[in-house]
Amino acid sequence: MKVFVIHRFKDRKLAGSKLKNIAKQYSIDLQPIFLDSSGCEKWKEKALKAIQEAEAIIIFDRKSCEESDNAKWEINKAKETGKELIEISSNDKDQDLTGRLKSIYGLKEEFDSCFSSNNNDYFDLYKLMIDSSESLIQRRQKTNAFFITVIGSLLAIIGLLVKTEVINSGSFGILYGFSVVGLLFCNSWRNLIDNYGKLNKAKFDVILRLEKEFGAQIYSAEWIALGKGMRPKKYKSFTSTEKNVPLYFGLLILVLTLIAVVWQIWAI
Repeated sequence: MKVFVIHRFKDRKLAGSKLKNIAKQYSIDLQPIFLDSSGCEKWKEKALKAIQEAEAIIIFDRKSCEESDNAKWEINKAKETGKELIEISSNDKDQDLTGRLKSIYGLKEEFDSCFSSNNNDYFDLYKLMIDSSESLIQRRQKTNAFFITVIGSLLAIIGLLVKTEVINSGSFGILYGFSVVGLLFCNSWRNLIDNYGKLNKAKFDVILRLEKEFGAQIYSAEWIALGKGMRPKKYKSFTSTEKNVPLYFGLLILVLTLIAVVWQIWAI
């Protein structure tokens, strides 16, 4: 989450340290933007660009910033964008304000605003999201089958070429080419699994929110029974386990390539 930090230059280290602690305490992936200098010619241009790119604006030590014309200019420009302004001081704990930062990071208010209190179609939407989640799982399985087939075929082709001596000590470049392609496939596969997992989690967040409108919350109850994902003995994320498969394939390709390299060197 990108945040533009309005501050006095003398407070740079203190502001950075405070934000680092907040990020660690609230498990927020903060990417603070600090301008290097407000004295260069393109300072205002850089400030406007940073304000536009940021999801929220942090004013570190408002009282100190009010003593600087440059900081006041940044504050006024930030107000014009309509973005959230969060004031954080150097001494206080700022629990309410940091909680607000966490809310923005989680997009909680925007998420809740997607649900109307007078909607009679909740059950139909609920069924739609469940069907969508099941469809996603099927696509995920087909994707896994595709990559297993492709990578397995690459390994089989390499084995056949080596066995028939098409690839010998003078043509190992072909083997290395196959290895690079295989590793790229493994990396793409792993990224897709990760994205499928995130997308499915988002769908279940919507399903769990819709369940609050019903008398029974069966998926919520199931998630609680599994320890909400915080107790590995009860439940371990399928995505985290599934991501190991392309990793193992990649390691296998690397090991086979290293063996081929050693073999080539030994042959010389």
